Amino acid sequence: MPALRLYTEFFLVFLAMPVALAVLKPGNVLYSILWITTILSVFWLLRHGWNFKQDWNWQAVTLPVMRSLFIKYIPLCIALTLFAYFAIPEHLFKFPLTRPAMWLAVMIFYPILSVLPQEVLFRSFFFRRYASLFTTERSMLIASALSFGWMHVFLHNWVAVVFSAAGGFIFTRTYQKTNSLAAATIEHALYGCVIFTLGMGYYFYHGVAVR
Repeated sequence: MPALRLYTEFFLVFLAMPVALAVLKPGNVLYSILWITTILSVFWLLRHGWNFKQDWNWQAVTLPVMRSLFIKYIPLCIALTLFAYFAIPEHLFKFPLTRPAMWLAVMIFYPILSVLPQEVLFRSFFFRRYASLFTTERSMLIASALSFGWMHVFLHNWVAVVFSAAGGFIFTRTYQKTNSLAAATIEHALYGCVIFTLGMGYYFYHGVAVR
């Protein structure tokens, strides 16, 4: 595919569409858009020889890999807790304390219904579809991470965009180092679950249903 067409597609899907969603504010339709986009990306991947089991690569999720993830995770969780304490003290741990059943449901289903499709889209699809545009490991890391952050612009707050971009760097780097979608998905789920537990769903959930 000519580079111009790929650049145009990249601009429309990963840069323009988030702005359109921010303007149109489609509400609960957002998750449907995520799943539709992911399903379309999976069709493309399968047509081009993608093997989910090979990309998932559960064998790469070893004890040293998990230890490396938690070496980052623990201090960053402390930093997130301090941020929530000072920025939104009225929401700190409010979600699990006031709505424990809903919190438990989020802990169980969020990794499957939200994290997995995001990782397929921003790691599996992104790495294969735009490999000819971002030809170095560093450029792919930056492009995937910043696109992931920008995708959250529809939430209308800088915290969601900046924190998601930072998370995108972490998850993309894990995907690059391990060649494992499973490792990136687990890491993404760990951070997402702690964010909701801390009450920072205030920033990350459209409609702020988890206040």
